[in-house]
Amino acid sequence: MFKKFISTAAAVTVLGCAAAYGTIAAEPSFSGEQCFILREYGNTMALFEEGAEEPLAVYSTPITQINPADAALLVDGIRLKSMSEVARLLEDLEVE
Repeated sequence: MFKKFISTAAAVTVLGCAAAYGTIAAEPSFSGEQCFILREYGNTMALFEEGAEEPLAVYSTPITQINPADAALLVDGIRLKSMSEVARLLEDLEVE
């Protein structure tokens, strides 16, 4: 798990707030006031900039492999204030 966290932190730094285990849709520019939404996207999860139609990152972990309580939250979306919160949540959910 520690290795996964280090990989996440490194990727966030190197890719300028891009998520570590996702496929980057586009390299976005971020301001300090933006929020992110992690939500269900098809049968998996994706990270969106608040209000955006296209995901910043799409993850390969199927939603069926996520704890059912967490998966229920992902249907509506989980709002996060920073990429460090995103990285922590992805690690907690064991998302790849």
